Amino acid sequence: MRPMGGGRRWLALVLGMLMTLLAMPAGATADRTALILTGPADIETTGRHFDYLLDQDWSLRPQDVIGPAAPAMQPLPGRVPDFGYTTAHIWLRLDLVNQTADVDAWRFFIQANFTQQIAVYRVATDGTIATLLNLTTDSPFSARPIDFPQMVAPFDLSPGERATLLVAYYSQGSSRISMSVETPDSFAARSRVQEAKNYAFYGMMGVLALMAGVALLVLGQPVFGAYVAYVLSVLVYVAHADGVAFQYLWPNWPQFNSMASIVLGSCGLVSAAAFAMMVLQTRRYHPAMHRILLTMVGALLLVDVTLWAAAPQLLKQLLVIMISVCTLTLVAAGLVAARTRFRAVRFYLFAWLAGLIPAVLFTARFVLGFEPSFIAPYDGIRLALVADALMMGLAVFDGYNQQRQAALEETLAQAQRNLALGERLAVLEERYEQVKSTARRREESVKDTVHDLRQPMHALRLSLRQMFSPQTAGTPDIGQVETALSYMEKLVADRLADTPQADAPTVAEPERQNEPRLHAVLRGVVDMFAAEAAAKGLGLRLALATGDADVAAYPLMRVVANLLSNAIKYTGEGRIVVALRREGAGHRVEVHDAGPGLRGAAFERALRRNERLERDRLTAEGSGLGLAVVKEIADANGWHLTSCADRQTGASIRLHLPARHAERTDGARPTVSANE
Repeated sequence: MRPMGGGRRWLALVLGMLMTLLAMPAGATADRTALILTGPADIETTGRHFDYLLDQDWSLRPQDVIGPAAPAMQPLPGRVPDFGYTTAHIWLRLDLVNQTADVDAWRFFIQANFTQQIAVYRVATDGTIATLLNLTTDSPFSARPIDFPQMVAPFDLSPGERATLLVAYYSQGSSRISMSVETPDSFAARSRVQEAKNYAFYGMMGVLALMAGVALLVLGQPVFGAYVAYVLSVLVYVAHADGVAFQYLWPNWPQFNSMASIVLGSCGLVSAAAFAMMVLQTRRYHPAMHRILLTMVGALLLVDVTLWAAAPQLLKQLLVIMISVCTLTLVAAGLVAARTRFRAVRFYLFAWLAGLIPAVLFTARFVLGFEPSFIAPYDGIRLALVADALMMGLAVFDGYNQQRQAALEETLAQAQRNLALGERLAVLEERYEQVKSTARRREESVKDTVHDLRQPMHALRLSLRQMFSPQTAGTPDIGQVETALSYMEKLVADRLADTPQADAPTVAEPERQNEPRLHAVLRGVVDMFAAEAAAKGLGLRLALATGDADVAAYPLMRVVANLLSNAIKYTGEGRIVVALRREGAGHRVEVHDAGPGLRGAAFERALRRNERLERDRLTAEGSGLGLAVVKEIADANGWHLTSCADRQTGASIRLHLPARHAERTDGARPTVSANE
């Protein structure tokens, strides 16, 4: 046989290529390979056989994609379809050949709960196009051919038969969608596994939310409300991602389903920030971090409002980033608090370290296109969210338990303080009786002592009776009563030091490292006489109009106690005000009352020892010592005593404390008592 010439060989090659092209399905190209079905094809296997085309102007129809003039398609560049946050209409083409012996029913499984537009077409070898699935933003859940949370397109392909699947979709969010081809049996098995995972996750999160809800109702702590809001937001967010929320919660609201990820994600982040501020007590302990968390919440809500209608795709893209940013901020808040209060915030810190896992997986999947092969991303997210919610719940209950223990310890400490105060008062009563017994022999000195003690002692009795009575509201502050008792103890000790008695028991005075300052002195005296003023129906108020300072505490206590005792004694109704004001470089203490008044010659006369005004003799009992004692103490400490001459009613006695008064002491102690 003669060898074939060169021209004939080329002609045979061209005819062979034409015959091959005619034998291929419409729209196929010579460099494409079909997916050979011998059973289910997983996500990665299916992805290797996709071709794709991006229709930027949304002008293509199914027949345009498979016809002779169809634009060229490219092999899928990755494991799954992922074109970022694109506005294009995405077309995918998948050639199939059924090489099973007995399977003719199949499921094209689109592992996503929702897209704004998706259609799946089956193209036969003769070019016939059948619509398997066609969903839009207006399609309710009932429009799906198979009642399943995610989208499934059933189709028939007999053994030995070839066909092409066309998928056209657009997602307002990420375009990343995993797809696989399943048999009815493999699809049913996947469904059972997915339902088991859902039941486990939803059940655990539901139990946590229920327990926190019961605690909220029983204990009334707002932090439980923030925790319930966070757990429910996460629960419904995952249910939305699974498609269960669209299937059961809002099946007839597809347009809300389209934006539900924004609503639920934002609710979760806001409630998590509120939870952090409550558990960490950022307003009290970490004000800078408190402002950062408030700014984060404000920025999140501002982005939601601004982009909701104008750029929803951009908003969904930003939401993925904001989840990671907010999670890192919440972790940072926990680390800041743990530096000084680890025991109080430990479970919160563990919770958000676990919360980093779903945030990282979420960002890696939708921003970087990374999916770990050792675990399904949503399985890892579910596990991490359960751990996160559990740790947050433990943080709430641990914080509540610590508060309860602190309250019990404080109650016990207060009871011990009350007992100590009662014991000290009893000792003070005994020593007071000793001082009274010496008064018969110490004439002027004892008169001063008895008078100095009588009114404050009466006021203290009333205050402590109120403190020990559970029915009495407005119990005096323990610290101020402590200051008043210390003043009385020092006063009695000073007097007994001048009056030695062989039979008098020795009572050790409590050691004190620091004397009270100016504010504490005035608060202590006002609290000491508050019960007496209230018993007489008088208002008593302290006005601190300037800053604190050091002071000769016990002499000032004696002066203010005498002035306040006189004011209460001679005021029938109205109120009494003790005020502290700035005067140059020093201070001025004022006692204002609504009594008969004391000015001019009457004031000068009242400063004399054993002198009483005629008008006062019928008003109240007295010895005529008080203002004289006050003047002697003031002169000994370099202070100045005046009376306001401008008042028409009531008295205003002023004690002027120069700038050097903080250096004075009670060295020149008068040996007299108080004056009425």
